[in-house]
Amino acid sequence: MPPLTASPSRTFLLTGVTGFLGKVLLEELVRRKNELAIERIGVVIRPMRGLRAEERFRREVVRSECFSRLPVHWTQLITVIEGNLEDPAFSAGADRDAILRQVTHVVHAAASVKFDIPAEAAARVNVSASLNLLELVRTLPRLSRMVYVSTAYVAPNPGDGRPIEESLAALPVPAADLYRACIDRTIIDDDLLKQSGHPNSYTLSKSIAEHMLAERRGDVPLTILRPSIMTASRQHPFPGWIDSTSGLGAFVMLAGAGHLRALVCDANARLDLMPVDEVTRRIVQSCVSDAEPLVIRHAVAGVSHSPTVEQCRDATQRFFGTNRVDEPPDVRYLGPRGARFAVANFLYHRLPIAVAGLRSRAKKRRAEKRSARLSYLNNEFTSFTTRTFNFRTSLPLDAAYDAVAFTETICRGVYRHLFGRDESAWVLAGRARTAHDADLQWAMRRPHGNFWIRAASWMVTKVLRRSVDAVTVDVPSFERALRGTPNGVAIVLTPSHRSYLDFVLTTYLAFARPDLLPIPHIAATMEFARIPILGRILESMHAFYLRRGQGTTDPELAPRVDALIKQGKTLAFFIEGGRSRSGDFLQPKRGLLRCLQSTGRTCALLPIAITYERVPEHETFARELAGHPKAKMRLSALVSWTIDAWRGRIDLGRVHIACGPPVLLDESSDVHVVSHDVIRRLREAMLGTTVSLPLQARQRGETRVPPSTANRRVKAAR
Repeated sequence: MPPLTASPSRTFLLTGVTGFLGKVLLEELVRRKNELAIERIGVVIRPMRGLRAEERFRREVVRSECFSRLPVHWTQLITVIEGNLEDPAFSAGADRDAILRQVTHVVHAAASVKFDIPAEAAARVNVSASLNLLELVRTLPRLSRMVYVSTAYVAPNPGDGRPIEESLAALPVPAADLYRACIDRTIIDDDLLKQSGHPNSYTLSKSIAEHMLAERRGDVPLTILRPSIMTASRQHPFPGWIDSTSGLGAFVMLAGAGHLRALVCDANARLDLMPVDEVTRRIVQSCVSDAEPLVIRHAVAGVSHSPTVEQCRDATQRFFGTNRVDEPPDVRYLGPRGARFAVANFLYHRLPIAVAGLRSRAKKRRAEKRSARLSYLNNEFTSFTTRTFNFRTSLPLDAAYDAVAFTETICRGVYRHLFGRDESAWVLAGRARTAHDADLQWAMRRPHGNFWIRAASWMVTKVLRRSVDAVTVDVPSFERALRGTPNGVAIVLTPSHRSYLDFVLTTYLAFARPDLLPIPHIAATMEFARIPILGRILESMHAFYLRRGQGTTDPELAPRVDALIKQGKTLAFFIEGGRSRSGDFLQPKRGLLRCLQSTGRTCALLPIAITYERVPEHETFARELAGHPKAKMRLSALVSWTIDAWRGRIDLGRVHIACGPPVLLDESSDVHVVSHDVIRRLREAMLGTTVSLPLQARQRGETRVPPSTANRRVKAAR
């Protein structure tokens, strides 16, 4: 984009700030107030449901997470103006206070985006309100520009891939005549749409508004900005911000929750998805840089930056297949409306919803709402999902924008902000985990792992569901660690060591989330190798054994480590050596670090902090701390504990897993310093989240939170 032009102080007047786009626009203006020399921002809000404008602003705007990263007193920049733009008296009797006399830029973003409302209602909200605001704008003595936020879909698709230009879309009759026909209801809605070629009253009313504003603007400098399908933010206020269930948000929610199974579309049609913050950047740019009396701009991604419907479906299923919300996502039918869709719609939508409605009145109401949403999606959105729109734009996205990758950002935003789930406490296993349709089938379908790892993971899933409230994972901490890991280095996992369960959880997490960790080869003490049967099974599950406590480096260890590193394998070892009985970190062991250093490869050590509410060996540790001798490893003890857990006699409460920043080890590193850096980052990762702090405190105090309380916390985290 071109640089902003220098200007004296600016005062903005905004409409629509209670909506998705309006919030992000307001956040952008406040965040950039010094750069843009903004002196004041006025926001027009209508009273609604018994709430005055000021109260709506506090409840619906100020409390939004969209503004969570702004300075505490950001609202001091804002003046709330109460008014209903649909009322013609708004412009005639509006309060001419100080802010209106100082307004330099007006952005009209208020609109109804419902596709199925009557044409008369759409005309009042989207046309009448715009014309009323125009009358007010004429009276502003310092006005520099008005920006009207329209939609790129004001022009019906011309077909054959023909481009849609940045110009007024043709209408069959003068816009004023269509407007009057809508208001007076002199033409049936279907006839209006057929005559104009528009798929719904929303796009028709926005096209009429464009024409009438252009015709009646007089001396008002006007920019008409046309966004395509607005979706989650790319960068600001933070990646993935979304609070709108319209547009793509509805598709991702219904498909992600496993409710949408059949969609009327062309699987190869491209969806022009525009990050909402990219739209607001273009609004601001138009406000301060446009100089022509009338400018029309598309705020669109363009065909080259638009994913297909099938790519959106696949990305949604990948994300929500891992981050389950309700049913497993499985959109089975993508295609035209017809006999095949009718069958799919009956089998996957209508029949399950009808059956669910028989169970109770509450489930019937939920089923009816779900049915209405599915019908709306498959009836009102087909004009966008069955064809590709080729928009031309004078404000293109940068070349680095990856449309397919951005669909994951959208899914993350929907997961967090619309479903209310927290990725920093993603539930890996336990009673709080949404049950897999078939645990064995799930284990066998994971992308990596041999027979023993799959079989063990199936059993672990069962055991954890009976013995743990929840095993939660701070997913963003792992993603940050991976982003901070240089390309081409060897990955080495260094978990904290509080329990034998650490071995299991490290591999289980890698098995369940290969996007976070590859399945590691774990260094285990030689004592495990001496356990009949179990030692061989663990070796089949990528365990390799080392000798400790001999005062010298194990001569067999270095060649083994070197071979694994050269094969590109991921290693894992416990830098504390043995398990900590007290909950404090032990002094680090450096033998394996020296073996890694001797390979000549740079290694990234990932500190993985595993925090227990109650460690499985609690009673054993208590006896040892009281002076009793250390118990020997026995297969019978493991079998006995597993049986007790299977029968529900074990309750470990919560387990939380987080990852600290990587520590690099190369030939020039001081192994002593590196070892203590790993311990320090393990400690920081363990103490650095609100999830782990209470768990660690309870572990050290050996207190147990009642299951009902713990379960409520799990649900809150989810």
